[in-house]
Amino acid sequence: MSQQQAWEGYRPFVVVRKVPESATVTSFYLEPRDGAALAPYQPGQFIGLKLDVPGQIVPVMRSYTLSDSPACTDHYRLSIKREPAPADNPDAPAGAASNYMHDHVEEGTVLQLRAPGGQLVLRPEGKGPVVLLAGGIGCTPLISMVTAIADAGSTRDVWFIHGVRNGAEHAFGATVRELAKAHPNIRVHVRYSRPAEGDADFDSTGHVDMALLKELLPGTGPQFYLCGATPFMKALYQGLVDWGVDPFQINYEFFGDACDLLGRDAEPAPAEGDGSEESHQVTFQGSGVTAAWTPASGTLLDLAEANGVAAPSSCRSGICHTCLCNVVAGGFAYTHDDIIPAAGDDEILICSARPTSDLTLDI
Repeated sequence: MSQQQAWEGYRPFVVVRKVPESATVTSFYLEPRDGAALAPYQPGQFIGLKLDVPGQIVPVMRSYTLSDSPACTDHYRLSIKREPAPADNPDAPAGAASNYMHDHVEEGTVLQLRAPGGQLVLRPEGKGPVVLLAGGIGCTPLISMVTAIADAGSTRDVWFIHGVRNGAEHAFGATVRELAKAHPNIRVHVRYSRPAEGDADFDSTGHVDMALLKELLPGTGPQFYLCGATPFMKALYQGLVDWGVDPFQINYEFFGDACDLLGRDAEPAPAEGDGSEESHQVTFQGSGVTAAWTPASGTLLDLAEANGVAAPSSCRSGICHTCLCNVVAGGFAYTHDDIIPAAGDDEILICSARPTSDLTLDI
């Protein structure tokens, strides 16, 4: 099947296969319902989903990484972990989108997809060593990368290092082992934090940490790709920088709430000496919070997070639409041109927007 350029808005896709990868992760293979060509993507990119979840008043928007090699041109594959209620709040609802996908989406289900996008990408034909650091289900973009490197016939040195709780939660273990067996330039190390009795497909015990990286890697020269939960990301990013890795060599994507990986205070500093007096009141109606926005506040998402508003987000670049919400009153503008615009005039992507007047949002 030949490939075509990305489409606008949403396009219907059919689930043609549903495959368990572990006790908590399931892969969904999607083909376009119209039988036309897929849009190409780069390893590491994601697609957006619009889901009509029972009990939800409005469609649930989520983004999920494409977990297969871009060399597969007849389908997209999404590998999704079932998200339970938070361990520290068991009475809270479980993840609406992931549980819907696991429990209600079957072969033959039609899903609405946005075209692939995202900034975390790897060129399979690139030169130089690369280290892929995955925490749990954060392995999905890195699985796409390592398989793409193998498919491209690249001889660049690759280290695929995956930290996961145990064998029951370990997805794609056989896949990466087979890649390493067939390609001597690909090295794999799997670390279980809590191995269960009978677990065998792991190389060491504990959390992926700097001691392990210094033991496995030749030095600070490779290009690094990180994806995982926030504690995983912060510990490794800070450790790599302290080791002497150039921050420009560290590429990352959050799997969970985004934050400052250097651990700095997320509350924006007051504007000093920028000559701007611009200020607007932003009301987060659903949260009962009103905050003053100035240019030093950053985006509306930054403002929300600094004031304790629980605003969903993922890509932080205006592509995945996870942060989409409705404008009740007021005006806004986008901070850059590389967004995928929202469908409605009263909808806003707060990760990439600023107010132009007093503004009320429905979150």
